[in-house]
Amino acid sequence: MWEGTKQSNGSQENPTVGQTSSEKYPWKATYSNLNSQKSVEEVKNLLAADLDKDSVDNFVNLVNDYNGLVGSTGLTGDFTKFTKTEYDVEKINPLWQAKKGDFIGTNCRINTYTLLKNSIEIPQIAKDDELLYIDNDSIDKGKLFDAKDKEEFNILFSRVKTEATQDVKVHAKKMEEYFKQFKFSEKARMLSVIVHDNLDGDSLFVGHVGVLVPDKDGYLFVEKLTFEEPYQAIKFATKEDVYKYLQTKYKDYTGEGLAKPFIMDNDKWVEGK
Repeated sequence: MWEGTKQSNGSQENPTVGQTSSEKYPWKATYSNLNSQKSVEEVKNLLAADLDKDSVDNFVNLVNDYNGLVGSTGLTGDFTKFTKTEYDVEKINPLWQAKKGDFIGTNCRINTYTLLKNSIEIPQIAKDDELLYIDNDSIDKGKLFDAKDKEEFNILFSRVKTEATQDVKVHAKKMEEYFKQFKFSEKARMLSVIVHDNLDGDSLFVGHVGVLVPDKDGYLFVEKLTFEEPYQAIKFATKEDVYKYLQTKYKDYTGEGLAKPFIMDNDKWVEGK
């Protein structure tokens, strides 16, 4: 099961799905959960170089709201070495629910849209928001977006029809055709993990997503892992390292008869190595 679609009870797989401690990590990186004023300011400044102030401020407000409630569960402030991370949702959930009740919080797609909404031109086209029902419930309960933003959010992350095949090339072409209708930012880039689903006809879906911006000596990738799990800001040396991280982490988000997950960088397929 992938991020924030069918499961809302805190039972998503932990973020190290598909990895074992003996695996080599094919990247060098440092990360923060933005659990300190210093790390928040650093990331805010990097994002603000390529994104509008309001979008960055709205994102930072979401970060501070989350970390203000659950930061005590072992979340990192200053950037530290990154290989894999594990988070204690059993501790996180009660702290969140005590203050927020039935508002589940925000996930990767909501945070990505919050950051990129004024940097992507979103066409008025038909949407399929069937798999976004938990996202939309969160948007409504948290009063996160107005009607126009909610509509554009659902178009951006719409389910896309595809063919019944395990050939990733076929699916990647479908996603490229869909995303070609949007105008993305060249600097603040949307990196998506696309998942193949066949529960209700064959379709493709943005199972995970985050924002990539240039850093002085590499790249910064910003993501919210799941509704329950925290923010991660990860500094990578190269774009290819970011792709490897996402490919490694989400490689098992598939099933019998389904294609493997694949990565989109804005509207282009990142071919797996």
